Amino acid sequence: MKHSVPDEGIAIIATAQRGYYGEISRIELAGGTILSAAEIVRKFSAALPDTFASFDRKMRGDSLNLDLYGYDPEQDVAVIQIRHFFKRYAKGFANVHKDYVLAGRNEETGQFFRHPVSAHAVHAAIRKDGVNPVAVIRAAQRWMWDVTDKQLATGIRQGDILIVPAKGRPANGETIEADIVLVGGTHEVHASAFCRDKKGVVYAHGPTVRHTKAQHLTTYGDGDFWHSIRVGREAATWEWGKRLGD
Repeated sequence: MKHSVPDEGIAIIATAQRGYYGEISRIELAGGTILSAAEIVRKFSAALPDTFASFDRKMRGDSLNLDLYGYDPEQDVAVIQIRHFFKRYAKGFANVHKDYVLAGRNEETGQFFRHPVSAHAVHAAIRKDGVNPVAVIRAAQRWMWDVTDKQLATGIRQGDILIVPAKGRPANGETIEADIVLVGGTHEVHASAFCRDKKGVVYAHGPTVRHTKAQHLTTYGDGDFWHSIRVGREAATWEWGKRLGD
């Protein structure tokens, strides 16, 4: 498993050209290669709904569009906006629903996934460092696991789980009497001791994490000490942005 990398203080490995709403039109990689947003989005098409536009003569109907908002060429993941425009009455108002998803592939099976993330986190990252498309990815991941830059940097990923080294057993942590704890519905955590903090986060001493669907490689903590086991949270979504895969 690869450790994540924080967005502050890292070398810019890509620069983004953005439109009025923050959407990316193209990305220039550090080596000078130019990538269009359309070709990056196409890479993740298996994790995304098909685009379409269907309207009658009175402009009643629906359309679905995809826009790129963040991209990390090293992790090969992207943040993509799914925009549903619809109008139901000829003289009625138009409606727009937007979802933001982190899209990528599982490291073991290559299966595509999409994970709904916070629109606020995405746009805050653009306001702070809009030229860096990787900053949006980092912001989405920090939001998912509710971690700091430092925790993201030291965390070890297994799908939507992040294993984060901790300073010690959390104060007032509630002991869990078990040899194995299931988190996220599909991740078995094996450890010598467990507890749960006041927020419900599971801590494990010297953890080993196995995926019950075998979609991820077995993952180990950084040593025989306490780690928090962070389950990626999901943003509320409309119809088209629901979670896909694990």
